[in-house]
Amino acid sequence: MSQVKTQSSSKLVFLQVESNQEPVLKLFRTYFRSHLTTGKLFDDFPDFFLVKPIILKDPDLVTRASDKLILDDCVQRAQARKGYVGVSKWRNPKLNYYWLELSVFPYMLGDEVNQNNQGEFFYVLGSFIEYTRQHPKLYGDLTAEIDSDKDLALMLAQINKRSEKIQELLPYYSLDMLANFNPNWPVGEVNKLLQSLRGSDQSWCDLFFEHIIYVMGQKHQGDA
Repeated sequence: MSQVKTQSSSKLVFLQVESNQEPVLKLFRTYFRSHLTTGKLFDDFPDFFLVKPIILKDPDLVTRASDKLILDDCVQRAQARKGYVGVSKWRNPKLNYYWLELSVFPYMLGDEVNQNNQGEFFYVLGSFIEYTRQHPKLYGDLTAEIDSDKDLALMLAQINKRSEKIQELLPYYSLDMLANFNPNWPVGEVNKLLQSLRGSDQSWCDLFFEHIIYVMGQKHQGDA
């Protein structure tokens, strides 16, 4: 998820998921059919917005077979979870062109974590951390050693910082449109969370994974 700051009226049009069909189709036809990647159109839509997948099933939306495969796959996965397609805008400042990346929302545990949904992933991870703080009897308290462990404090601060990005989208989208998880944290959901955390390309995520395993192990030994 990219940052969404205070939006101009032209950008707000794209953020309104119930009525953004016309501008979205214009954008996609320009990008996928005309293959234009610069210009005012790209300046006038936000860095991230959601669109109903049915809008992107237009058979005349793309020309390249590779683009069609990507688009069709994204639409099918979004429809399967009764969700949305997320459109992220990125820019190459040196060459002055934009490119679009598509992802499926709401984010669900088990999804591959990437630059387009990591805000949602860290929000979910932060929710699990808070759950262990309030319910330490089940998995142990992941925050218990924060006052004595500087590395842990830094990792928790990083998680909180990244999860805060989702707050910028909440004025436009409800939380259940952005992330879906079981707030009771059954074991199956926790295992999916651990797999996603371990799969991250950031080394500190490996360290936090090890911290979770350590805390859970200590809790298990204490219950034995």
